Amino acid sequence: MPGTEEAQKLIKEFSDKNIDDCCRSSTFTVEVEESVRGHIHQELVTWLLYRKLAADCGRANIALHGFGLLFEKSAVECLADACWLERYLIQRGGRCKPTSLEVPKCEFPDNPVEPIIPLSKAVETERKILEDLERLMHLADKAGCYSLCTALDKRFLGKQTHHIKDMADLLQQTVRVSKHAGHGIFHLDRELRRAKGNLPWGKVNDPDSIALGIDNISSQLDNVEV
Repeated sequence: MPGTEEAQKLIKEFSDKNIDDCCRSSTFTVEVEESVRGHIHQELVTWLLYRKLAADCGRANIALHGFGLLFEKSAVECLADACWLERYLIQRGGRCKPTSLEVPKCEFPDNPVEPIIPLSKAVETERKILEDLERLMHLADKAGCYSLCTALDKRFLGKQTHHIKDMADLLQQTVRVSKHAGHGIFHLDRELRRAKGNLPWGKVNDPDSIALGIDNISSQLDNVEV
């Protein structure tokens, strides 16, 4: 029958096709795809570093559980970002190609217990993630892949600059309290425990939070009771 023959022809045509190519736009080039995979690798390397530091903080010889919670939360976020970007890669018609992860070389010192070395490594690592994101965004913009640019801007860039500033502030506070060995670190760790691993000053570094506060004050200026 003519209809059956036409159906068989269509079935054969699509059976022979790579359906991933139907999802893939011309702007999502091989170079862009490789670069996305490179950033996934960077996020996973950072996840492994934070997992190592969180585990170190749990040792009885260190016992900085507030810092451990901070590193644990950072590790979870890196893993979530890597998984999100991997799903985005598949959505665009790309392929997942896992690569070997480098073993973290950073060790949390315990004689004496001093968070300055791991925190300076954390600031450096967060900065590298931002630089890699900017490199990826520049490449996507050059290829005309504006949907990737939008996705990176919406999910990653703003919060990454926030993370760098937060970690840098924590490093500064740690340097400050380390002038009194042991006692200052104890109190800083206690603050992190109380905040469940969140930085107590985090909202102060968030431009959106400050803007909302200003808007709230401005909205009350015509209130005679203020």
